[in-house]
Amino acid sequence: MTGLFKRLGVRPLAARLLAYVLLFSVVLSLAATGFQLIGEYERRNQELEWSQQKAANLVSGSISNNIWLMNYSEVANTLDDMLGLPSLQFVQVEIAQAYMDSGDVFTSGTQPEGRVITQSFPLVFDRSSVNEPQTMGTLTLVSSVEQVYSEMMGQALRTLLYQSFIVMLGTLGLLVIVRLTLSRHLETMADYAARLNLDALIDPLRLQRKPPRTPDELSELEQALNTMRKQLLEDTRSLRQTTLQSQGERDEAVRANHAKNQFLANVSHELRIPLQSVLGYASLLSDTRLEPDQREYVQTLLNASESLSAIINDLLDISSMEAGKLILDEIPFDLRETLNDLVHMLGSRAREKGLALELRIDENLPYALRGDPVRLRQILLNLTSNAIKFTDSGHVLISIEVLGRRNGDVRLRLAVEDTGVGINEEDIPLVYEPYVQLGQRFQRQLPGAGLGLAICRQLVSLMNGTLDVESRPGEGTTFWVELALPVAPDNATRIRPDTRMIRGKRVLVVDSYELSRKITLEMLSRHEVDIEAVRSAGEALTALRQAADNQQDFDAVILDGFVPDMDSDLLCRQIRSNPSWATTRLLILSSNPQRGDAEHFRQAGADAFLSKSLRESCLTPILHQLFLDATRNERNFLTRFSLPTVMNSQRKQELPCGRMSVLLVEDNPVNRTLTRRLLEKLGCDVMTANDGEAAGSLWQWHPFDVILMDCIMPRVDGFEATRRLREWERQEGRRPVPVVALTASAMEEDEERCRRAGMNSFVAKPVNIEMLRAVLEQYCRVAS
Repeated sequence: MTGLFKRLGVRPLAARLLAYVLLFSVVLSLAATGFQLIGEYERRNQELEWSQQKAANLVSGSISNNIWLMNYSEVANTLDDMLGLPSLQFVQVEIAQAYMDSGDVFTSGTQPEGRVITQSFPLVFDRSSVNEPQTMGTLTLVSSVEQVYSEMMGQALRTLLYQSFIVMLGTLGLLVIVRLTLSRHLETMADYAARLNLDALIDPLRLQRKPPRTPDELSELEQALNTMRKQLLEDTRSLRQTTLQSQGERDEAVRANHAKNQFLANVSHELRIPLQSVLGYASLLSDTRLEPDQREYVQTLLNASESLSAIINDLLDISSMEAGKLILDEIPFDLRETLNDLVHMLGSRAREKGLALELRIDENLPYALRGDPVRLRQILLNLTSNAIKFTDSGHVLISIEVLGRRNGDVRLRLAVEDTGVGINEEDIPLVYEPYVQLGQRFQRQLPGAGLGLAICRQLVSLMNGTLDVESRPGEGTTFWVELALPVAPDNATRIRPDTRMIRGKRVLVVDSYELSRKITLEMLSRHEVDIEAVRSAGEALTALRQAADNQQDFDAVILDGFVPDMDSDLLCRQIRSNPSWATTRLLILSSNPQRGDAEHFRQAGADAFLSKSLRESCLTPILHQLFLDATRNERNFLTRFSLPTVMNSQRKQELPCGRMSVLLVEDNPVNRTLTRRLLEKLGCDVMTANDGEAAGSLWQWHPFDVILMDCIMPRVDGFEATRRLREWERQEGRRPVPVVALTASAMEEDEERCRRAGMNSFVAKPVNIEMLRAVLEQYCRVAS
């Protein structure tokens, strides 16, 4: 049947439909034939019963008379004659015992097998004129149904074949009708829909038939498809126009992104050249003999230069993070040193605004962690700078808390808390947007946070950490970062501060600022010290008098540089002028130390002066030294410069492979002189050239171990000079000399360009002596 449908060109759906119709028709025919056979069977059975009754009526009278007359031979003959009827196969007469002693039975024919119809009729002798009717016996007639059943089965097969033929013809006729009126039009619609495209949408759908006088289902479907075609045509044209516009915008965005990257590269190049001079000469200056204050200034200059260099790298990091190409370092570092550098860098800015910059470090913080200290400092630097920017009074607190350890990792919470203007709850999601203006409800307009928080959020995400904020308008803001860092093995031999002189001492803390007092008490509580804290000068004098009366004098007084009810220097003079407190040592902790403050308090009778921001690293050593001087009956005014510094032995300046011959190719005279001085400090013999052409004449006559090549130079740049060098080496059969790109261009494509030119390494300016050492040590083995 399926093959027939295929030959007729009927689609699968129409074929299934017609097959279902045919199957239903066959089932219906079978049911009709069955009902017909059942009716015919019942009718034939009724006919047999009726013929038996008719035969019984015809012979019952004569049989009764013959039995009355005892003419039994006639009875037998009558029975034999009855078998002449085709419907009877067996007859029997049973005579009543009243008329025959033995109750004789007369039969004729054979008892049929299978299904039969049997009826018994009474033989009544009726002579009502003489006496009442009498029953002479019983006549039994038997007819076989099997013959009827056989005839009906043959008839049923003929009927079924006839009806099946009629149904087949009807189905084929229905197939032709469906084909002509419906399925071919549906196929036309399906083919039209299958080949729809922008070109096919132009031509409408037309069915191959005469338009009906009144709309029918097919015409409605045709109209609906044409309406959909028009809509699709409009949408497709709009989509194509939008796609072309999007492609144009994408190309424009690519060009803008390229221009942005080129701008960043140019800005980076222009800034790195003077920054190289600042950073290099500050490094050289730090190796000379300097006063303590001068050394602090130089160190601050170095830190600021390095921070400026990091900010320049941040400009490039924006593009790297957008492209997903920023890779974090994972090196061992001490987070305490990172925080101390941060306090040094931002301390002056906080002092200018009269803010207390506090540092609070969990004593359980490991000394060695693995991670990216530069990026971590960048995060804290941005958060702390914003805190100082938006805070006019109070404090800025940087705190590190150890949340727990697991599988060799330590989970940290780095928080920056301020007492500034705060942020409205609805503005909190906006703080991470670049340059969004906040503080609309305050009296003055506050600047946005710039790119800092946006970069911080991306950096924290790269570290698999979280950055969150909590703030209340007028009360302050707290930004915190939670992340897990691996604990690195601490291979450095650390000399712990000596605290033997501090144990058992009694210390009075005088500080009116609650947070500052709490941090000082926390640090002192790590040692076996008897501590008492007061908030004002009056409470301090009372505590000192009570201690003297109880003969439990304080060994030291840690005094804030500002107390609300008395000048701190006047309080120092009162304490020092009392003979009962002569042995008590006075340590001044100042939130905003200014130049000359230490000398001012020394003249007032103080024994030591320290900035609060340096408590973490200097408070314990200063207390130890104070109590050590007290045991010796000595009074030496102490500052952080007075403490014996514990430093690792200075790394030898010379390279492990001895003196190396280096060719420095640099067009900037300041950077050329600076880099030459740094190389000479490392024990190198240095020759210089101001461009690639001058360098070519030098390497042909002098053998060099390494060539440091600037990339951007007049006349012949570093790329072309390196290509000439490699070509000359091939022609002369010389061993390739390592070429290190020393450039202010730090984009990824710049590094790839250096590789293609034949350079071996890539170092971005500004460089310091340690960077040069690392590069030269890489080629020491080749040189030796």
